[in-house]
Amino acid sequence: MKQKLFIGFFITLIMTKVQGQTKPVTGNWLLTLVETGQKTDQPYIINRFDANGDISIYGTKIAVFTRRNQDIDLNSERFKIYNGRFLILKLTDRQLVLGGNGATLYYKKAYDPTQNNPAYQNLIGTWLMRGTMPTYVRFEADNKFVMLNMEENGNVTTKGSWLFIPSEKTFVVLADVNVLKKKDSILQINQDYMEILNKGIKYQLEKQPTVLSVHYLQINEDALTEPTVGQSGLPWTNDALRIFVPTIKNLHYKRSAYHPEVKTFSQDDISVDIIVNEKKQTIKFLAYKEIEEERIPFITRIKGPLIESYNRFFPQKELNQYAIIDRKRPWKFEGKTYECTVVNGIIGDDQYQYWMINSMPGVFAKIIHDTTDNPENHWEQTLLEIKSYEKN
Repeated sequence: MKQKLFIGFFITLIMTKVQGQTKPVTGNWLLTLVETGQKTDQPYIINRFDANGDISIYGTKIAVFTRRNQDIDLNSERFKIYNGRFLILKLTDRQLVLGGNGATLYYKKAYDPTQNNPAYQNLIGTWLMRGTMPTYVRFEADNKFVMLNMEENGNVTTKGSWLFIPSEKTFVVLADVNVLKKKDSILQINQDYMEILNKGIKYQLEKQPTVLSVHYLQINEDALTEPTVGQSGLPWTNDALRIFVPTIKNLHYKRSAYHPEVKTFSQDDISVDIIVNEKKQTIKFLAYKEIEEERIPFITRIKGPLIESYNRFFPQKELNQYAIIDRKRPWKFEGKTYECTVVNGIIGDDQYQYWMINSMPGVFAKIIHDTTDNPENHWEQTLLEIKSYEKN
């Protein structure tokens, strides 16, 4: 009996070793650590081991390999370290460790989404990382990563890829970004909130609603009328502006902008100070973004004897062509309902929809602005909606 047990154990041991020897090394492996003597490096680069013996990074061949049972021969003209015979120190479905040429290479395989890990599922989507200039990051299920930095001189979009490592509850960002680069440890996460640690710095992020698409204006230019031909029925006149605007001290708006790269809307609070100089006969609208209790100058518009004197849509831009589509459309704020004249129009390649409050000259209830003025030439949309106002 003891002899049979020993023989069974010996056969099992042999089979286990054979399986370890024949387990394939092909596939995508994340190189997480390189040890050479007293030095260590954490490159976090995906190495693809192909069945034809090629090793590539982002589609570029960097080396070739030949499997010999528990050894791998590496040869590369581009990377000195990828040369020589390496012993397979460890090979599982999730980890590969190679030793040779004075170095030890540690690889890990990315998470398989079919395993339904809760942290991974919560991570998918768009997150807002607040600061002086907000940053949006989006994690796609196909491992695509997008970061959108909202900067004063314009938005900066960076694309790359990401991987999830469930054993460490971390994710790795493979993109040319200033924050969250490489390894990020998830300290806590749920459907709405996430706290992560990157290079000793903690970041708090809030989950944003995913909006896959928006309804753009798609204005038919053939339905618009040249302003010189005339569009009767606009609710405001210069005289009405001069009489009503001095009664208003401040306007408060919510500004929303859709970003198709990260599939969500960003939101700003906009305050507008109104300054009237009766002696010079000028009206000045000073707009500010309100970010974390700080007022950042946004847009200034002035109407006077020689400035914007013929702009029928002041303080907004004068439309090149437009058409009135409604004269009594309701808009409700501060518990009251106001009738608006709604106008569709264009300025060059940009499309606008103005909601002009009939009884409040110079005050717009809502503005929709669609534009393709971006590097990708795709449509972007910005909304401005009034929330409140203060009287003098």
